[in-house]
Amino acid sequence: MTGDRDIVQSLPATGPQSTRQEELLRLAYRLMAAKGMHRMTLQDVADAAGMSKANVVYHYKTKEDLVLTTMQWVLERVAARVVEATASAVGREAKIRAMIDAIFVDPQRNREFYIVYAELIAHSSRNRRFAALNGWFRDIVTGQYAAVIGSTNARSETSVAEAAMVVRALIDGLFLQWLEEPDWEARHGAYKDLCVRTILASLDR
Repeated sequence: MTGDRDIVQSLPATGPQSTRQEELLRLAYRLMAAKGMHRMTLQDVADAAGMSKANVVYHYKTKEDLVLTTMQWVLERVAARVVEATASAVGREAKIRAMIDAIFVDPQRNREFYIVYAELIAHSSRNRRFAALNGWFRDIVTGQYAAVIGSTNARSETSVAEAAMVVRALIDGLFLQWLEEPDWEARHGAYKDLCVRTILASLDR
């Protein structure tokens, strides 16, 4: 049976994308947020891009390839944003705030991301390619949380790893609760502040 590492390597490599490819990825991402992965079709993407379906297939052979490439492209950008934001911050609180600033970007973008990401998680329970992509992103993000915690706290490696898992649970859990808010736009800042306070308090224990 193919191992998870082989599956990760078999994912469509994003790498440098042409202007047209990036346009297709952006359109696919927006359509997934608006319609859902299941309901979005290659024809929908073609129509949004003003091209034929055959042209979309030329770049991404199947809908699954397009969805996976889109999600990998988006997740790479999220991970890179967190790494860049925390690199220059000094001290635990500054690093945590920089990390949360990079994650809580704005209400609409966060809403789109977590709606689509929730579908990726659901798909990962049934599809090994989606599971590999989700595992890759989880390892990167949790690893970055661990790097922030480990650089500012005198903890054992096991303790850092566990604290990073808790931080990720706090962030994702608060975002899921925020999605349920009727006034989610207005409540975005309050949830961001709560996230910072809760993470700092958890690290003081």
